[in-house]
Amino acid sequence: MIQPSHPTFPGLWPYIERAAEGRHVPFLGRGRGLWHCKQVQDSLGQLPGLDEAARRELLAHVGWVRDSLAAALEGIDLAIRDSTGGLDAGPAIPSPAAPAAPAEASPHRETRGRRRRD
Repeated sequence: MIQPSHPTFPGLWPYIERAAEGRHVPFLGRGRGLWHCKQVQDSLGQLPGLDEAARRELLAHVGWVRDSLAAALEGIDLAIRDSTGGLDAGPAIPSPAAPAAPAEASPHRETRGRRRRD
C-alpha cells in the first residue's frame, strides 16, 4: 500500500463537532447537508495535491463560500430581531455563552410510527 506524501483531510465534521462541544445543538447534524459545508469540505480535501497558485485560488473560493454563509447567518439574526422587536420576551437570539436548557426540559413526543424527515 502506498502512503500519501501529504496528510488526508479528515473532513469538516470533526471541526464542527469540536466547535459545538459543550453546547446543546439539536440540529447540528443537518449542517452536513448544507451546500456551503460541502463546498468547504471538498475544497479543503483537494488542497494537498495542488500547486501553490491553485491552492491560493481554491482558498479564495473557500473564503467566498464562508463569507456567504456568514452573511446568511447575519440575515437570519436580523430577521429574528426584526420579527421579535416588539416583544418583551428578552433577547431573541440566545447567546452562545448562555447555558443551554437540558434536552429533558423540552416535552417528549411519541416517536414510534413517525418517519424522520431529512
